[in-house]
Amino acid sequence: MAKTKISINDIATKLNISKTTVSFILNGKAKEKRISDKLVAKVLKKVEELGYQPNQFAKGLRTGRTNILGLMVEDISNPFFASIAKEIEEKAYQNKYKIVYCSTENDKERAKEFLTMFSTLGVDGCIISPTMGMEEHIKKMVDTGMNVILFDRKFENTSNNVVKVNNIEGVYSAVTHLVDRGYKQIALVALTLDSPEKEERIIGYKNAVSDYGLDAHIFPLPFKNDYLDYVEDIMKILEKNKNLDSIIFSTNYLGISGLEAINNLGLKIPDDLAIISFDDHDLFRIHKPNITVVSQPIKQLSHTAMDMLLERLQCNNKDKEESEHKTVTLCTNLIVRESTEYKKK
Repeated sequence: MAKTKISINDIATKLNISKTTVSFILNGKAKEKRISDKLVAKVLKKVEELGYQPNQFAKGLRTGRTNILGLMVEDISNPFFASIAKEIEEKAYQNKYKIVYCSTENDKERAKEFLTMFSTLGVDGCIISPTMGMEEHIKKMVDTGMNVILFDRKFENTSNNVVKVNNIEGVYSAVTHLVDRGYKQIALVALTLDSPEKEERIIGYKNAVSDYGLDAHIFPLPFKNDYLDYVEDIMKILEKNKNLDSIIFSTNYLGISGLEAINNLGLKIPDDLAIISFDDHDLFRIHKPNITVVSQPIKQLSHTAMDMLLERLQCNNKDKEESEHKTVTLCTNLIVRESTEYKKK
């Protein structure tokens, strides 16, 4: 038999006091309402005895706040997004908020359903790593007063607060490093969610190979749920392009799939191919040889996004309307390891 949920009314009845008094105490208004410390202690003791759990959504209807935030990412199991989520959850907890997570798998219909869920739950705000096709839906949320922070990606035609890294500069530095080490046939295997010409990491690559007078070798791949599909794709790329001497992978999961593809083909790193991956991963650090990466500042990304959201949550409606939407762009860091040793002549 299901256990009956304890209510504020039950606590008030047990103590023979008004439920309004119980509500004031549980909402931290005891001093403001001049409720004695003795009664506060008595109520809190009874709350613990009965195992009372407040209904966050009912509280939200009364106060306009649920103290719940939404976090939407591409794939919560991906180490990059998992690390972001951990940092955001910790900072949220320190500020008395809880987090509701969801993964879009870069599916815009799935993303729309989760945006609807956020609205239905009445979250106080959300941090979103958007996929393509979400512009209008996010705009509607913002227009209705929802506090939204975008991270990792941005939309050109929408005004949101955005936290991202300098993807163009990050990939440019990777190409520069390979050129300095003697590599000339440099390829980019990149995730493309929209059009390749709009992807910042592809733009950074194009700028670099153009500046260094090199041929461009770009291999755009769509998002796929099964990483084994990427392994097969990358094996085909390598089998058809034996002139390549180095590859930059635009995400850590493409980099990991690339390592498996290279191993399956019996190629050696860096003797046959030098490798750089965008995003660090524990595997890249312990792999032999270990892998050079363009690392993103996960803690800084997470804390900046949370700080921006907390700032919005603390603003009144007038301040929100008058405040400018801003984009914060953080720097990446090239971590040089053994996979990009100087090319042998």
